[in-house]
Amino acid sequence: MTAASAQGRAWWGAGGLVRRTVAPQVGWTVIAIAVGFLVLWPILQLQSRAFVDGGAAFLRMMEVQRIGATIRTTFILAVLSSVLAVVIGTLLAWCASMLPQRVRRMGELAPLLPLVVPAVAAVTGWIFLLSPKVGYLNLVLRTLPGLRGMEEGPFNIYSVTWIIIITGLLLSSFVYVFVFTGLKNMGQELEAAAAACGASPLMRFFTITLPLLRPSIIFASGVVFLLGLGQFTAPLLLGRTTRIDVLTTEMFYLTERYPIDFGLGAALGLPILVLGLCVVLAQKLPLGEQRRFVVVSARSKYDMRQTSWWAAVVIGLYLVITTVLPLLALLYVSLSPFWTGSLEMTDLTLRHWKSVLNNPGLVTAIWTSVKVSVIAIAILIPLGFAMAFALLQSTRIAPPLRMAIDLFATLPIAVPASLMGFGLLFVYSQPPIQIYGTTAVLMVTYVTLMLGHSTRLQFTTLVGTGQEFLEASRACGAGPLRSLVQVLLPMCRKGIAATAALTFVLLFHEFSASLMVRSARTQVIGSVMYDVWAGGVYSEVAVLALIMVAVTIVGVVVAGSLGGSDSLQKKD
Repeated sequence: MTAASAQGRAWWGAGGLVRRTVAPQVGWTVIAIAVGFLVLWPILQLQSRAFVDGGAAFLRMMEVQRIGATIRTTFILAVLSSVLAVVIGTLLAWCASMLPQRVRRMGELAPLLPLVVPAVAAVTGWIFLLSPKVGYLNLVLRTLPGLRGMEEGPFNIYSVTWIIIITGLLLSSFVYVFVFTGLKNMGQELEAAAAACGASPLMRFFTITLPLLRPSIIFASGVVFLLGLGQFTAPLLLGRTTRIDVLTTEMFYLTERYPIDFGLGAALGLPILVLGLCVVLAQKLPLGEQRRFVVVSARSKYDMRQTSWWAAVVIGLYLVITTVLPLLALLYVSLSPFWTGSLEMTDLTLRHWKSVLNNPGLVTAIWTSVKVSVIAIAILIPLGFAMAFALLQSTRIAPPLRMAIDLFATLPIAVPASLMGFGLLFVYSQPPIQIYGTTAVLMVTYVTLMLGHSTRLQFTTLVGTGQEFLEASRACGAGPLRSLVQVLLPMCRKGIAATAALTFVLLFHEFSASLMVRSARTQVIGSVMYDVWAGGVYSEVAVLALIMVAVTIVGVVVAGSLGGSDSLQKKD
């Protein structure tokens, strides 16, 4: 071997080492910088406005009318609605685990159906039911003995109490997903041992099952508390007429005035931003050493949980209250000439359906929602998959980069959508990236909002899949790219499809951030629905709400079919 050839091999070996070690880090760095810009730039730019002129924005916030009541209502809504959601969601999960075999498959899916109904549609349906004077359910209740002669009520949906109840019901499905997943993955050996010692089912639930579910319940509690803290839909639609405001609605009202006081909006958003970050950071503390909650076992040979038809009754009642009644109200109002509170079947008409479908502006908004959601998913799935892959301990990535990607995947979940939308409105309505008024601002908004969800969901899929087959592929000589395409992606197909389905639901239902960044030329179905609501054309609002439900169902079915018949159950 000559000196020249030896030197050439040395250079080639050094180049291969660079390709194997340095090049991947460059790729992860690019991803971290791009995602960091998407997530951090709007937050930092907006919050910096609150401290301009020595923090004058905070002085202006203190001068906002009824600001004390607004802050108090915000935190009361977050706390009480999340408590209600955790109680209901945990009860539903326990009932689902006790369903008789004949109705188990249908009963396990029933608590998920409210997720298909957009929050704006569900709240609208409940307004048609429980409006004090002309709500259909109130009209029926006033025919009962003891309530005859009442001109209003007995329920008034335009109140803090009902905003809390509606929000808690809307959030309970999220709790059910986490808690029921924990129940299904938990072995029943400890319950069997307790039963052998004479413990009753109720005692087993409180002394064994509930403590083992603590990680799922704590995580679900944090998620729904953050959602309740940034709640926007119910307070906006139910509280505006009676001056019940929260911090997010106060921020939205700023966008309806010109010029927009971004400094005041940043000051209003700072409390919920700080509290949201604190919740995310503190969420792991109550869990301590998580191995204490792991029950390592094969699938139980015996099912120790007693079945009961009362469990099916509870789930059925929940489904009727959260889904069936609001949808029936929407359907009836959409076919009625006017929303007058009378239940007359002789005057039903398709006039409002024709009016909506023949309105170019409304149809364009519907198609814009579908188009932007699909494009955003096409970006979110591969980007979220890459970020999830970076978070795996087996991935060769520099620890600082992994920590940065983990942070950027967490922030969109911690920051309420309305606050993020307000920040995006600020940064993209001025140079250097002035895209306000175009469809691009909607796509950037949707990608930014859902980046954390896409990453976390696909990370769960990757963890559940394991790395053994990927390592075996590499041991057989396949390169990283070939192993990824031919081994890992096919194994993750169902999980990716489930992520796409859930992401489509969240994007198509997105209401608060869409209202923040919309313009006269860039409307989505949620924003035009609010405009029609403000105009008082309630029958057309009902039509748009039902269209949202129908498109959501189609999107979920399409995503599910791409991943296989049981892809949506993959996440359970």
